[in-house]
Amino acid sequence: MIQRTFRVLIADDMQANRALLRAYLGRLGFETLMAEDGEQAVSMYFEHMPDIVLMDLMMPKVDGFEAIQRIRAAETDRWVPVVIVSAMDAEYDVVRGLESGADDYLTKPLSYQIFAAKMRNLARSLDFQASRKEAMQREAAVADAMADGLLTFDSTFRIVDANRSAELAFGRVRADLQGQDMRLLLSQEDQSALELKFLSYLDGQSPEFIGHLQEMNGVRSSGNGFPIELCVTELPVTDTRLFIATVRDISRRKLVEQQLADNTARLQQYHDEAESEAELAKNIMERHIRRDMLEQSGVRFWISPTQRFSGDIVLSAKSADGRLYVMLADATGHGLAAAMSGLTIVNDFYHAVEQQVPIERMVLEINNSLCKLLPVGRFVSAAVVCVDRLSGEGGIWVGGVPDVLHLDEAGRTVHRYASTQLPFGVISMESSDVAITSLSLGQCEQLLLCSDGVIEAESADGSVFASAELERALLGHDPKERLFSVMEALTAHLDGVAAHDDISIVLVERGC
Repeated sequence: MIQRTFRVLIADDMQANRALLRAYLGRLGFETLMAEDGEQAVSMYFEHMPDIVLMDLMMPKVDGFEAIQRIRAAETDRWVPVVIVSAMDAEYDVVRGLESGADDYLTKPLSYQIFAAKMRNLARSLDFQASRKEAMQREAAVADAMADGLLTFDSTFRIVDANRSAELAFGRVRADLQGQDMRLLLSQEDQSALELKFLSYLDGQSPEFIGHLQEMNGVRSSGNGFPIELCVTELPVTDTRLFIATVRDISRRKLVEQQLADNTARLQQYHDEAESEAELAKNIMERHIRRDMLEQSGVRFWISPTQRFSGDIVLSAKSADGRLYVMLADATGHGLAAAMSGLTIVNDFYHAVEQQVPIERMVLEINNSLCKLLPVGRFVSAAVVCVDRLSGEGGIWVGGVPDVLHLDEAGRTVHRYASTQLPFGVISMESSDVAITSLSLGQCEQLLLCSDGVIEAESADGSVFASAELERALLGHDPKERLFSVMEALTAHLDGVAAHDDISIVLVERGC
């Protein structure tokens, strides 16, 4: 979910056009700046540094083509989308506009729906860019806060980056370290030893070199030597091979021999924990979710996370009295933070099934529990179903996820259960606030629950999978084959493009 507010620069010589775009953008939650010609647009761009630029082409003083070129001529590490909004719809104009540096081209008169969708897409991209920059800044801050020196280098020993502790250890500022041969930071004897082991590893002959702690002699900028421990690990980068050398000054430890064993064990523990941390977290989550109960319940499901950890959680279990409980939950965001938000509902769900509580009480307890646990701005969208497998009678609650589809034997949608409630964790609820919709699931009929990652999945050309595509993939297929049909259709739609959000689908059936 996008929580930032972005500022849009509107450049158009027609006041009516500026007013229309400003109204559209205001409705979508954007802040706006107004420019009456290309020259003013360029000036305001560099003065206010907007997040998005909407540029008309035919303007006095400086036209849109030249204004875009001036904006793009400025070197910056920040991507600012430029979208042309013009009545000039000839192929030549579109090509010229895009080649001038625009990212997209919209023709007048505008369709609000298309305009709104494109602006939301740009906002999502900018939100991702901002989040990634913040993450990189946090990572750099963590690296600089570490007591150990960190040297990032490539396969030619050229230093790419260094943290603050490495600067202090070797008596060199980061700018001096970058681009330098890492071997020159070691004594001549250790230069040869490191080179021999490292090149052997690159040839595939010494895999034990990676992660191996070595005692060597470093050289400070003054020329004085000092004892160090050095450990090299390889970064999982796809386009080039990068390595990290963890460097520790052990001068004091050499003076106090008793500390040698303790510090060595601590370094080894640090290394081992770094290797197993992600795997351990994943195993813990898998055990909490209890995939065995999910598989034994008979539902069909598919979860495809965008990262190692999924913010989508699918839970299903049968109660002792023959009722089937199913929940699809979609926590805010992606990755580990989202997974932890969703994980808090797992124990409440299984406890409710074990106690055979009504669906109303399950929803109430999970919501109020999350209200206490989650920070402001975090919530969990979900759909909860409880159905008697024999009679097919049951109830459903939908809060924040796409419509739940009721499918007949042929895969046609005979009813939609739309979201009528807020997601879990937004506000505390009373029993009277919980709205449960009754349902009756016939023989060979199914309920389809999905996260918004399904209907918002974007192809390379920006088109979304949408509900219509989902229903088309379901129609005419045997109930046992429908999940595979949706997976196949969604995979073909993405055509190799990575999904922007976690994807999860659940099919609940009564059986034929």
